[in-house]
Amino acid sequence: MHRFSAAQLIAVTIVLTAVLVHPTSAQAYRRRGRSYSYASMRARHQQYLNQAANAQLNAAKQVLAAAESTGGGAQSKLDAALSKLRDEATKFHEAQSTTRHAAKELAEIEQEILEEQKEESPYAKAAKQLEAARKKFKDVQDKIESDGAVQVQLQGLTGAKLAETRESILKSHADYLDAKAALDADAGELSRIRHDLFQADKHWKEAAETLVQARKEESAAEQMTHSGASGLQGMHATVRNASEAAAFARAAMNQAEAVLRTNGGGRYLNSSGNARNSSPGYKGSGT
Repeated sequence: MHRFSAAQLIAVTIVLTAVLVHPTSAQAYRRRGRSYSYASMRARHQQYLNQAANAQLNAAKQVLAAAESTGGGAQSKLDAALSKLRDEATKFHEAQSTTRHAAKELAEIEQEILEEQKEESPYAKAAKQLEAARKKFKDVQDKIESDGAVQVQLQGLTGAKLAETRESILKSHADYLDAKAALDADAGELSRIRHDLFQADKHWKEAAETLVQARKEESAAEQMTHSGASGLQGMHATVRNASEAAAFARAAMNQAEAVLRTNGGGRYLNSSGNARNSSPGYKGSGT
């Protein structure tokens, strides 16, 4: 049986204590282990986009197969396949935006930073104070509006007139104005603390700069993925028969393949090419 030395026992104790005291350290480690530079984000986005394109390609193949099937239940299978294709096409369209992808990564970093804040941290205290201010504000508001005289004033009013009269009544009460001022102040303080936390995190700053750059290049990315062979019109148009469904599926396949070729997704094309070309009634795009 192996006996631990005193030094080893101390080391193990330190590690276990760190894990117990800092339960969110794994999240921080995930952030530290990743680069959020524009080049790194683009590489991750390219992989994500290729996966979305492949999902649309596979869904389109299912529509082709369903469009060529006959017998009982053929129409229901076609409808289900079309619904799946439209879902994947929507995801694919969203995946094409580098700005959306960069914004998603930035939001994930922000969430991790906030989750790392301890219960007694300035952020946690400010959040609790804001919640208390929000509750007090609502209590004051409810108390004023429950007054019989106020209800008489509001009776029969609708729309803009109701909103205008209600606001005027509330603002005539000093306790309402005080509660609203306290709420605004606490919200501003929490916002300031959040801003400082984000600005102090190098990964957040890197991701924020990446988002700015992504926005600048979004126009070029849109041009690449939404024009020519990669453009797909009428994604939500009504498909009246199996022939139109097949044409719709082929257009979706052309779109996905164009993006996969542009983004180096050849392995997806190689794995699906035989199945596509062997589909009955398929006519190549010539691209």
